[in-house]
Amino acid sequence: MSCLRFGLRKKFVPYLEGELPPREAKRVEKHLLDCGRCRAIFGRLRAGHRSAQQLRHLSPDGAHPAPEFETMMADVGEIVPVRHKWVRAWEDWFYALTTPRLVQVLMVLVLALTAVLVVSNRRYLFGDRNSGLDKSTALKFSEFHPLSIPELQSNTRPHIAIEGYVRDVHIDQEEGTLHFTLAEIPQGLGPFVICEIMSPIGMPIPRDGNRVRVYGVARYDAQPGREWYEVNPVLNIAVLKR
Repeated sequence: MSCLRFGLRKKFVPYLEGELPPREAKRVEKHLLDCGRCRAIFGRLRAGHRSAQQLRHLSPDGAHPAPEFETMMADVGEIVPVRHKWVRAWEDWFYALTTPRLVQVLMVLVLALTAVLVVSNRRYLFGDRNSGLDKSTALKFSEFHPLSIPELQSNTRPHIAIEGYVRDVHIDQEEGTLHFTLAEIPQGLGPFVICEIMSPIGMPIPRDGNRVRVYGVARYDAQPGREWYEVNPVLNIAVLKR
């Protein structure tokens, strides 16, 4: 499964170098526990980082150990001629494709394809976008398992649809994510679930007090001080009438 936490991946190298603050380091470690794709990427980075640390540092004055430097240059000498043939072949093709006549033909083709795409999608681009999204959303989220908030404790299905009242909407500026609490009752104490939207752009942002139906992935956050159920990530939100 793909992962959209690109901002968090940028912190893998500073984490390996020991440059992250403790709070950020814990956030990286938590994500790696939950995300197999990022664990695989992090494993390759860590292996490369360890290999790089084992290399001998070269001094800027050119005084390198003779055996190691000569071996390295010999390997380069064996690789360069082979690559040079491919580079020359690519240059020949590139110059053949950049003649003025061919460039004009390609420009005409690009303009024609752009016109076809605009005409074929004009309803989506110029006003009927919402109706198209509503149809696809109904098909996509109709199979999500409906639950009440108290039923989440015994749930075993990953994709759920859950209803409740919105509280405490806030944005994590560093991560670019939006969080809110979904409560069973409008006010006072009661069962709740924490919801996280990874990419708020293009999704309606709920307001405090709204009753909504949230579609997403059910999780349990077992970190000390949390120990709550989550819908993370939220994939769609439908505002309901009270």
